Amino acid sequence: MSRSRVVVSLLAVLMAIVLQTTVFAPGRIQPLGVAPALVTLVVIAVSTQVEAEYLLLIGFTAGVLMDLIGSGTIGLWAMTLTAVAYVAGRLKRRFPDGPVYIAGTVFGLTVASQFLYVVLGTLFGQGTITEPGVFRKVLLPGVWNLILTVPVFWLLGKAFKTKRSGWAV
Repeated sequence: MSRSRVVVSLLAVLMAIVLQTTVFAPGRIQPLGVAPALVTLVVIAVSTQVEAEYLLLIGFTAGVLMDLIGSGTIGLWAMTLTAVAYVAGRLKRRFPDGPVYIAGTVFGLTVASQFLYVVLGTLFGQGTITEPGVFRKVLLPGVWNLILTVPVFWLLGKAFKTKRSGWAV
């Protein structure tokens, strides 16, 4: 494992955080009132390129940065994105199985991460599960990430300059 892959991964996560907090911020681009979970998608896409130990570090770093930028309880996104990184790392062996598997994984992990964030937020006193439209806020980011899967995986494949064959470039 080269350090350059970790650096490229962290830069991709940083760019996703900037896009998530500026372009897809409340009051900006939010189709149907909910933004895509771009940071979650990038953590899943990076899982195809780095080893599991580094992937957990990248997921945790992305979560801590999201927590520091956000106004919620510190640690919620860190726990959520570390869990996403762990599961994506365990499932990455199956990514060459094809685009349907990748799409299902992206949708499933995105919805699971949003649900985990809602549950953790409720446990830590944010009351997110009682907010109106919580199901829409859990499901729609999965749909948006599903739409963004191909461009994000393609761009990260180009950034890593992969030469291997398969669907997960």
